[in-house]
Amino acid sequence: MKAGKVIEQFLMKKCEEIVEGLKEPSCCIVTSPLLVPVISKFVPNSYVVSNSAIQVFPNIGSVFFAVRELKVKVVAIVGSSATDLERVAKFEFHGADVEFKLLKKTYEENMEIMLSLYEDDETYRKSAMMEINIDAQIEKLLSISEISEQIESENLTVCGIIFDEHGVYGSSTAFYLTNLNGIKDPEEIKSSEILSEIPESVKKQKIKRLIVQI
Repeated sequence: MKAGKVIEQFLMKKCEEIVEGLKEPSCCIVTSPLLVPVISKFVPNSYVVSNSAIQVFPNIGSVFFAVRELKVKVVAIVGSSATDLERVAKFEFHGADVEFKLLKKTYEENMEIMLSLYEDDETYRKSAMMEINIDAQIEKLLSISEISEQIESENLTVCGIIFDEHGVYGSSTAFYLTNLNGIKDPEEIKSSEILSEIPESVKKQKIKRLIVQI
């Protein structure tokens, strides 16, 4: 799209209804820029921070602002099965070495295993790498005492979610829960009190993982 057309989108849209519908956010979502439009549609009252590698720590100030000041109850790390984290991890630019530091480390530690498991299936490899990347973000968050204390006191939940665009986890495009407060076993996640009000049929369909244990 030409630059003028992009600018025109800002200038010509009527935003009154959108502004009137804005509310205090119910959750903080860390995701990639490409997923922001999808998340804005399905979870409109969310506080979204984004970067190409779905990394928490380049945006940790914003995450803490959401937790401390906006009192969100959920921090969700949301990635897509279509995101090519291999490409991001190999991106050569000095600033990327800082912004994607944790991803690069996670990639280096796990890609050999991913290649051995999914050598001939790039789609599954991308999804599995996204699971591990999300796990790494959650693990780092849980290492912060203020976050872990909020979780222990049941004031905050941290979760990992994958937007499945290629039928890796189910038959249709949908969101799937892969990590809950650091728990990676789908059966253990399903039995969590936090999810007690979610129907069993939904939990059975939407709580899944490729990599339960390495």
